[in-house]
Amino acid sequence: MCVTVDESPVDTVATIEDDQEVESMVTEDVYDKLAEMIESEDWLGMPKTHALMKLLHLQYTPEEASLALHVTLLGRKLNEISERVGIEKGRLKEMLHTMARKGTMWIDPGKEDPTYRALGMAAPGLIETGVLGNIRFPYSVELGKTVHQVIRQWTELKMSRTGYLTPVWPAVAALPEDSDPSDNLLELVKGNDQWSVSFCPCRLSHWLDTPGDHCQHILETCMSMGDLSRFLVEYGMGRKITCDEAIEILRKCEGDGLVHTIYPDHAICNCCRDCCPYFISLHELGVRTLQPTNYLPQVDEEKCNACGTCADRCPTGAIEVNDVAVPNSDSCIGCGVCVVGCKPKAMSLVKRPEAKFLEVL
Repeated sequence: MCVTVDESPVDTVATIEDDQEVESMVTEDVYDKLAEMIESEDWLGMPKTHALMKLLHLQYTPEEASLALHVTLLGRKLNEISERVGIEKGRLKEMLHTMARKGTMWIDPGKEDPTYRALGMAAPGLIETGVLGNIRFPYSVELGKTVHQVIRQWTELKMSRTGYLTPVWPAVAALPEDSDPSDNLLELVKGNDQWSVSFCPCRLSHWLDTPGDHCQHILETCMSMGDLSRFLVEYGMGRKITCDEAIEILRKCEGDGLVHTIYPDHAICNCCRDCCPYFISLHELGVRTLQPTNYLPQVDEEKCNACGTCADRCPTGAIEVNDVAVPNSDSCIGCGVCVVGCKPKAMSLVKRPEAKFLEVL
C-alpha cells in the first residue's frame, strides 16, 4: 500500500509535465507554421526571426494562429473555413472579427458574404496594423517596440531585395503650373468615396522602442481611401475624415517635411527619412526602393540666401549649399519638400528632362 501511495503522485506529476511539454511543442509548431506561411504566400513576407516570432506571439493566441493557417493569405469564405476547422459559424465569425480588430485578419468591408484573409507583412500587414490605431490593447506598447524591430529586419531581409520601386508623389504645394494632372495628389484623393487617417506605424513604433532617439515629425499621417479606409475605420485602426480634412492633412505633411509615397487609389504614406523603410533602405543599406517623380528642383540664384533649409529638409541628401543651393539630379527623388520649405521662394519644381532612378549610394 505504501508503495502504491508513494508512486501515484509521482506518476501524476510526470504525466502533467509530459502533457505540458507536448502542448508547448504543439503551440510553437503553430507559430512556426504561421511564420512559414507568411514567408511563402506573401511576396513581401520575411524570413523567420526572433523579433517576428515575438510579434506573432503578441498578436495571435495559439487558437488564432491555427485559424489563420486555415484561412490563408489567399482567403476563404466563412462556410469553407467553418467546414475546415469544425467551428460553428456564429462563434467562428466572432473569432475572425476579433482578429480583424487586432489587425491580423482582413475582412472585405460591406459584403454580406465577405472573403476573410490572414494578413501578411505589409500593405496592409503586420508591420502596420498592430499600431495603426495607436495604443489600444494591454500589450500595445510591447507590440509597438517589436514592430519597430521587425520593420528594420523586414527592410533589410525582404523589402530592399525585391527590386520593386515604390512611387514618390510631388508635394502639391510645389507643383508647377504646367504639371500633369495625374501628378496632382489632390485630384486623385478627390476621386475616392471615403477617407481616413491612422498613426504612422513606422514613426510610432520607433518612438515606443527608442524614446528620445527618434524624429519629431507628426504622427497621425497614414491616409487611406475606399475599401481600405472602410476596413480600418470599422476595426479601430483609422479615424474617418472628410475629403477636405484629407487635403489639409496632405498640406500639413508637406509643411512638416514629409514625403508622399504609395498609391493614392487606396493609401498614401507620408514618410520621414528617420523611420521609413524606404529611407532606411537608402541611407543604411545603399539600396534604392523609391521611384522618383517627373520633377526636379530648380534654384533661382538671385533669390537664394544660402540658408540651408532645403538641405536640412531633403530626405535623400541631394542638396549642397555653398554660395547657393545646388541640387543633385541623380539622387533627387523630386518630392518637392525643399520647395515647400524655401522661405525666400528661391526653389521651384520643373519637369525632369528624362526619367531617372536613384543612384545606389
